[in-house]
Amino acid sequence: MKNTYYYIDEAGGIKSNSKFFILGCYKTDSPDQIKTKIESLKEEIINSPYFAFEREKFIEQGFHASENHFDIRARFFNLISTLNIRSYILLLSKNSSFFKKLIDQGLDANQIYNLCIEKLMTDRLTKTRHDHNTIIFEEYGSKLSKWVTNVEEVIAKVDGKIQKYYGTKLSYQVEVHSKEDSNLAIIDYLNFLFVQFFEHSKVEQRMVENFKIIEPKIAMVYKMDQDLFYDSKTRIDVNKY
Repeated sequence: MKNTYYYIDEAGGIKSNSKFFILGCYKTDSPDQIKTKIESLKEEIINSPYFAFEREKFIEQGFHASENHFDIRARFFNLISTLNIRSYILLLSKNSSFFKKLIDQGLDANQIYNLCIEKLMTDRLTKTRHDHNTIIFEEYGSKLSKWVTNVEEVIAKVDGKIQKYYGTKLSYQVEVHSKEDSNLAIIDYLNFLFVQFFEHSKVEQRMVENFKIIEPKIAMVYKMDQDLFYDSKTRIDVNKY
């Protein structure tokens, strides 16, 4: 049985003042290779005289897109373009009638987050239902055990849907990792790019270029509030947002 790994994280929390809630995910079958390449780049940056004035901050924070020096970002986006990954992004406008309807129905932030996880992961796990799936979420909220239980319940619900429609019980495990798992930095960087386009009225040209560099690694973007899918045939035009 093939081993498939999913890494999942969010940006623009449901309760925050952001315009969008963004849920990012990437799939790979070679997490150890990815981790080795990330750690290699990290060591290279730490030992580079060019980044001497960033070294202390970088050692403390690691690869964190909103905090990293723009030259570190450039190096990491370039690395992403070479990795064996396929990424999937869900966008939910909090100014949409769809979102407001969810609020009017009495759904709280956690329930809306769970709907987004279910929507994003059902298609993903349906396509890898014959693999063993390791589904890794980044820590969220103040109570780790509560978050672990929550995401396990969401994926169990997805498993039930797949069993119902395909007669296949998923082989999977759910894990929650801290930011110390360097593989999660990829999702942080991907989400960061979409934050630039969907939260800011003016986007730096360098961000547009970064998006073009990693765009081949983006398999799908889904605007949940409009039920619109963007894939390899219909690419999303981030310049219009």
